[in-house]
Amino acid sequence: MHSLHKAARLCGRMVRIVCTNPRRLSHVLGTALAASAEVSDRSVDLLRFPTVTVNELLPESGPEWRATLALFPTAKASVSVLESVCLLLLMKRSNATAVFEFGTYKGVSITQFALNLPADSRMFTLDLPESDASSRFPISIPKDAAIASEPGKGSLVPPDLKPRITFIARDSATFDAEPHAGQFDFVFVDGAHNAEYVRNDSEKGWRMLRPGGIITWHDCAVADPDVVRFLLGCPYKPTRIRDTSLAFAVKS
Repeated sequence: MHSLHKAARLCGRMVRIVCTNPRRLSHVLGTALAASAEVSDRSVDLLRFPTVTVNELLPESGPEWRATLALFPTAKASVSVLESVCLLLLMKRSNATAVFEFGTYKGVSITQFALNLPADSRMFTLDLPESDASSRFPISIPKDAAIASEPGKGSLVPPDLKPRITFIARDSATFDAEPHAGQFDFVFVDGAHNAEYVRNDSEKGWRMLRPGGIITWHDCAVADPDVVRFLLGCPYKPTRIRDTSLAFAVKS
């Protein structure tokens, strides 16, 4: 009965919108359709994940923690401001001094890491070489294909931070993770979003992670169903962060 009551209220409000401001109806319908997509297909149902808020990532006690945040224009930023804060909180929780990122793109995320890690930390970020965007697995998602061939990877990383970062120009499918097994405190997976690369990057990232380290995924959202399906089916027991497209898991 509670659900029927909500449906009746929604219908009533939609009628009022049609009568008073019909141009807004498209926005309401789009929001409702997006929300319904999250539960109509169980394989991408975000409600199946355990969730936390950004506040729950903070420690319950202890001194304040200070962070430096680089803010980029929204047209250039691949992660939101809230997501950047969450990444730094997770990195802090892992006591990171060694970080690996799958998917450099313009370098927004690795910039946040470099600004907040100790001077003697190790930071690596991997992306396809600009001179050769060919890949072992087909990149079938149009937005990923466009990014793969787009110039300027890492171009937003400030010049003073670049010497601290190791940029790896390579297809992650051919990257050998075994020599790096158990060597990283924090791994960020934000590469191609098709099933083959999500699995490849996640499994390699997990092997590279030390016990107690944290792996985090970007784009855990209905718009990227292969990411959601992998995370719902993987053994890592990921948790989604509310109001973001981030999910994370701690390696036991």
